[in-house]
Amino acid sequence: MYDTEGRGDALVISIAEEVGGVIVSNDNFAPFQRANPWLLDVGRVLGATQSQGVWVFNPRRPNVTGAAGRRR
Repeated sequence: MYDTEGRGDALVISIAEEVGGVIVSNDNFAPFQRANPWLLDVGRVLGATQSQGVWVFNPRRPNVTGAAGRRR
């Protein structure tokens, strides 16, 4: 069996990097921050929540405190 953990995240990150896109996710992307420091740039990752049927997007900066070595 192949280890596929994080492959979807890696694909999203690589596409966003290639096109200069913004990622909408509440994920921390901790395992990918060291190799992709642009994830920590202001405006490159947005968090999303739904409130009263309306999606709200907020700029966020993923937490880096001790996160680089952790995996889910």
